Amino acid sequence: MAIFNIVKKLHRIIRGAIGTTIMVAVSPTYLLIHTTWRLISLPLPWKYFYKGDDFLWGSYQKVIIFFFEHTTGAEIFISGDIPKEKENVILICNHQCTMDWIVTDVLSIRQNMVGNLRYVFKDSIKYMPLYGYVFGVHGGVFVRRDGLYNERNMKKVLNGLIQSEVDMYFVIFPEGTRFSEKREKLLQKSQAYAIENDLRPLNQVLTPRIKAFHCAITSMRKYVDAVYDATIIYDEKDRPKTASVRPSAPNMWRFLVSSSPQIYIRFDRIVMDKIPCSSQKTTMSWLHSRFERKNSLICRHFSIEELKEEEDCIAGVVTKYRRQIDDGEDLRDGTLSTLSITHTLPSAFFYITATAALWCHSMGRKIYVGALLGGSIATVTYAKAFF
Repeated sequence: MAIFNIVKKLHRIIRGAIGTTIMVAVSPTYLLIHTTWRLISLPLPWKYFYKGDDFLWGSYQKVIIFFFEHTTGAEIFISGDIPKEKENVILICNHQCTMDWIVTDVLSIRQNMVGNLRYVFKDSIKYMPLYGYVFGVHGGVFVRRDGLYNERNMKKVLNGLIQSEVDMYFVIFPEGTRFSEKREKLLQKSQAYAIENDLRPLNQVLTPRIKAFHCAITSMRKYVDAVYDATIIYDEKDRPKTASVRPSAPNMWRFLVSSSPQIYIRFDRIVMDKIPCSSQKTTMSWLHSRFERKNSLICRHFSIEELKEEEDCIAGVVTKYRRQIDDGEDLRDGTLSTLSITHTLPSAFFYITATAALWCHSMGRKIYVGALLGGSIATVTYAKAFF
């Protein structure tokens, strides 16, 4: 039995290593194709560039989904109905780990919108070699978390996308940074911020920040149809169900080598007209109520006690809050959602084959290495200058 377990673990490590290697190895190939399309589309209006860009972005993201969903055998349970038709939306999620980015792929591909994903990123992401440039050109918004948030720049990017009539699946993580029970000072700071703003402090999510979200809904109120609210919970089928313990959320590598990964998602669609936006304060109250619900869902899933209803002593301050109505929903009751491998295998096959073809020819290898090294320098320089 011990030998069998070792073999299984070794198999998962090899599977994860192969997947990671391929996903990274095909990125210069993607950059070459993307750059070629950008040069070809230069004489054309931006909206035509975005159509090709969305197709290419979606094709690469399908490679990612192939390895994270299909090769891992991940089980994805979804509560709530994802619309079958495409529509322009803002997606808000709780933020725990790098896997959250993959979950946005998982959700959007089920609505045939994986190519239309655009994000609010923290500013440092734009300096990632290769990726930062593509994130920015694709319509991503880079924001700083140090109080120097540039609303004017965000509105400029969003207005440009609207004028180009792009299909929009715009992702915001309102917490601004990743939640972790190990980051006690961050959690205390978040709870103190809630108290300062007369909001109920939470213990399984961070208090959402309002600036980027408010800017998005006011700038795109007439352009997007709804806000999608996704609550994400990571678990493993074989994990002992220890009461009152929330396991740490997996990073991408941990997920790739997991034995029986599970993702539970609560999906809600809220039409734009139901979201108050007359001021940041009213929008903040609405957004915080959504995160109160996330907090309750996570607590219930892991049998964790929420902060007490009457008196909570947080960061040395005693406060009183009314508990939000508990509907008793359990995400374990969600429906297992399966995605046909035909959605992702063709893209994986294409990029692997194209990369292999480059490596099989001496000139191809030079082009590939040039894209990897020269492209990394060029894209970081471009990002610094224009994003």
